[in-house]
Amino acid sequence: MDPNGKVAIITGGASGIGFATASLLAANGARVIVADLDADGAQVAAKKIGGEVRPLQIDVTKRSEVQYALNYAVAEFGRVDIVHNNAGITERGEDLFAKNALKWEQVLDVDLRAVILGTQLAVQQMREQGGGGVIVNTASMAGLDPRGAAPVYSAAKSGVIQFTRTLGYLAAEGIRVNAICPSFTDTPMVRAGGPQAIDAVKQLVGGILDPQLIAEGVLQLVRDDSRAGAVMRATVSRGLDFAFERH
Repeated sequence: MDPNGKVAIITGGASGIGFATASLLAANGARVIVADLDADGAQVAAKKIGGEVRPLQIDVTKRSEVQYALNYAVAEFGRVDIVHNNAGITERGEDLFAKNALKWEQVLDVDLRAVILGTQLAVQQMREQGGGGVIVNTASMAGLDPRGAAPVYSAAKSGVIQFTRTLGYLAAEGIRVNAICPSFTDTPMVRAGGPQAIDAVKQLVGGILDPQLIAEGVLQLVRDDSRAGAVMRATVSRGLDFAFERH
């Protein structure tokens, strides 16, 4: 799909991978909804990108708010062609087996359940429009190569990968669902661990990715009409390639 003139919704669009993707799609002619829980961040991001970009505060774990984002895009721009389910969090720093450990439940809600919900509602909208559209789900290399520091995050991202792979059949309706699995990327979530965490990441995988590379991967998935259910990797050593290809 050529993004020029198309309408895209990017969750977690105020920073990191989401902001880079929103910027790149807008630069390629898309009209973009920057959706984020951080209302001020979404406003700043939309202003930075400029053009036909709208900020929107939503909680991706709430059905009514995800549906509102789709309705808002239709009200503003007439339709929805591209959805990037990108919002995510991690439980790093929490001991899963501590008696008061609760963050893992939120990780599952945001990183897996919200992706399923966003995909479900996006497909419904695309079907109402007569079919056709692209959904790109942000997974993680942690879903392919789990790390002990964030077991629930790894489980959630693995779920996103397998969920995405099973939806290749939607290509018969012109709806493509793909996933991208970045390695450690220079985002606020990764940098929240501080300089020591960044140094540890660089030693572990040889470096840290620029969000722009992930955005370029998303753009490639949007444009490539031959792929459905494919899972792209983004790593320091290989750049962009595919862990699972489905056509």
